[in-house]
Amino acid sequence: MSWPPGSMNPYAMSEAQSARTFALVGFIFFAIAAAIWVPVLVFFLAVWIPIGFAFPFFFPFAILGALAVGLAAWSWIILKDIEAGRYRSAETPSLVLGILGLFVNLISGIFFLLTYVKLTNVSRYGSLPPPQAYAPPAFAPPYAPPIRFCVNCGRPVVPDAKFCAYCGKGLPA
Repeated sequence: MSWPPGSMNPYAMSEAQSARTFALVGFIFFAIAAAIWVPVLVFFLAVWIPIGFAFPFFFPFAILGALAVGLAAWSWIILKDIEAGRYRSAETPSLVLGILGLFVNLISGIFFLLTYVKLTNVSRYGSLPPPQAYAPPAFAPPYAPPIRFCVNCGRPVVPDAKFCAYCGKGLPA
């Protein structure tokens, strides 16, 4: 689900920015891993193929190299989904990529698991309206006039009275 700009609450926007940052860092580490595997494969092919020992050793290197390049490409796709605001569609892939990344590239896996946590918070809190401050009602009834009491006998008197109706004493103004 994507939200139009300005319609998410501030907490969800903060979580979305954190998810984007974590995904970017995870992508960088996946890209570094892929950049390391490609020269390793080239070096391996250049050294071992002329000797004739290529097949039994090349296959695992090729699998890990292809996996590193594939995970780097997948992390780029997830990062682009997050940048486009498609947080729901990036949730599950970031979880799967985080779990796979734990086995292939530990640091990237951790960052994509953190991305997943932030994306679930965006989904959970993104559609909630921001908290509102308490506003008094638009129309409040007028206050009742204060009740006055006689200073001598203590009985209630009319608000504009000059003398107490019960004891006859004068009332202060």
